[in-house]
Amino acid sequence: MNSDKKIFEISPNNIVKSFILRLFFSIVFLSALISFFIYFYQQSTFYNTIADNIEFYVNKELRENKINDKIFDKQVVKEDISTFIQTLNFVYINIYNKKRELVFNLISKEKKDKYKIIQNNPSLFKSYSKYIGKEMGYNFIKVDDKNYFIQIYYPVYKDNMLLGFIEGVSLVNLNMVKHFETIKNTTILIVILAILLFALIIFPLIYIAYKQLSKNRVELLKSNLQILNALGNAVALRDSDTNEHNYRVTIYSVNLAQKLALDKNEIKKLIKGAFLHDVGKIGISDNILLKKNKLSLEEFEIMKGHVLKGIEIIKNNAWLEDSKDVILYHHERYNGSGYPRGAKKEEIPMVARVFSIIDVFDALTSKRPYKEAFSYNDSIEILKKYSGTYFEPEILKEFLEISSDLYNEVNIQSSEELKKELSKIIKKYFFNS
Repeated sequence: MNSDKKIFEISPNNIVKSFILRLFFSIVFLSALISFFIYFYQQSTFYNTIADNIEFYVNKELRENKINDKIFDKQVVKEDISTFIQTLNFVYINIYNKKRELVFNLISKEKKDKYKIIQNNPSLFKSYSKYIGKEMGYNFIKVDDKNYFIQIYYPVYKDNMLLGFIEGVSLVNLNMVKHFETIKNTTILIVILAILLFALIIFPLIYIAYKQLSKNRVELLKSNLQILNALGNAVALRDSDTNEHNYRVTIYSVNLAQKLALDKNEIKKLIKGAFLHDVGKIGISDNILLKKNKLSLEEFEIMKGHVLKGIEIIKNNAWLEDSKDVILYHHERYNGSGYPRGAKKEEIPMVARVFSIIDVFDALTSKRPYKEAFSYNDSIEILKKYSGTYFEPEILKEFLEISSDLYNEVNIQSSEELKKELSKIIKKYFFNS
């Protein structure tokens, strides 16, 4: 039910703005997510390709030159390792026995400058002293934009027996890195352009759907306002009154609410409640509702039941639900002597405390079948008399400051003029963003 109400409250402009913003952030988020995935996937693929290539050639050298048979014979293997360094672009290679004790190391003569770079950045290179894997481990290192390395740690086995380890750092070809970066960035750009193209294709379709939703929302809102007006007028006619009473109390209430700086949602509640405050009188019999003489105690108890009947009437309508604060509490009094709950002070919702003053003021200043209209001054004196008992003093004080000008402006207006003024209020609070 609350979700239905939210549909009514969203303005047409906000629907379109919301759609555009959501589409924009969806594109940004999707582009970032896919780019992130592509970046790390291709980077991982690139690293794995280099590592697999090194592993292939390490296996080949170990197999063809039978290095694993003589790996701890420094003199015998030195020449083979030198070839190893040249073939795989190693900066250095360390040979460890199975106890992880260094047997010997060999540094490329052609790459001593690179070896210094490695020595100057020890934190970038891993220690494999506790490595327990049976496959080759590797670590890709970027020192700066011109120096990329891959560090490997290769356990050497013979007949499933661990003989020792080869640890080394190979220089990654800079052109290969640049080529990879180009491919990666191109792929990301193509994906982002594809997402944008897709968004441009579906944008008109979704936009048309949103505009239709906006149109339907406005029509639905108009229908609800018509229901609001019809119910209010039905009660007024039932009570031998005119719909002008509903128009006036709504206009008075909104002006007082603005003086009190109530927020937009509270004013919407007040407008709905002003129209429907006596809707429960539909359920009161004519002999009580239209009686010109004073009601008996029993009849008055029945009349008081119109409040709860009003709540019953609007309870299954999500859009009218927030009018209940005015319907249920507008006969409560500030000192707790009202009905139906005997609520007092802040127990009475603000919109009801506002409306109770307005309802009494308009009742006093209006002609009814059973009474003549009181003058403005007499009506104000009556309101003042009940300040602090029936009415909240601070709210009444605010009303008294605007009541004279407001009364002189509103009370002389015809039914059509009141209707036009009310239409402006409805447009401001229900249709404008």
